[in-house]
Amino acid sequence: MNILLIGPPGAGKGTQSEKISATFGIPHLSTGNLFRAAIKAGTPLGKQVEPLLAAGQLVPDSVTIPIVDERLRQPDVTQGCLFDGYPRTIPQAQALDVTFERLVRKLNKVILIEVPDTAIVARMSGRRSCRMMAACTT
Repeated sequence: MNILLIGPPGAGKGTQSEKISATFGIPHLSTGNLFRAAIKAGTPLGKQVEPLLAAGQLVPDSVTIPIVDERLRQPDVTQGCLFDGYPRTIPQAQALDVTFERLVRKLNKVILIEVPDTAIVARMSGRRSCRMMAACTT
């Protein structure tokens, strides 16, 4: 089963992804985790991602799409996976369609998590951090 979980930042996608992934026994694919794994492995794409993440920049589709495509070709996702926040752009969605077609797979479910804006603001403001101090509030 291939599942796509979407919602705004702070909606709880990561938390719900862990539960859904465990329930269905499928890997949880988060682009952030895929980026960190590529950096750690020292892949050419990881070397492109590293300075972008260090600078707090978005990773372009030209790098994101191949990283996800490569992950989808690994044996542990043949029975399905859970996408957490991917695809984020139209080119990413189109690329995912092409990849699934090539791999003879399909997207089975899309789950939208809706959360009131006030709750998201409260959650996200609790995630702020300071590089100089572990518990900076300014």
